[in-house]
Amino acid sequence: MPNDPQTLIGLAVGAVILLWLVFSVLKKLFGLALVAGIIAVIAFFWFNPEMAGHLWAQAQMLLGMR
Repeated sequence: MPNDPQTLIGLAVGAVILLWLVFSVLKKLFGLALVAGIIAVIAFFWFNPEMAGHLWAQAQMLLGMR
């Protein structure tokens, strides 16, 4: 590994840019996975209304609304 300051500064700048790119891509992928999960849950309850009603009744009993 070179010891001159210009090369070390260049490597540090490159590492910061690489970390920024990696975290921005991971943030985008996490957001897409979250949206896909929410859509999957909504679709599941849309096609299984009896399951949705059962879970709604359990949630009401758990919260003391019934």
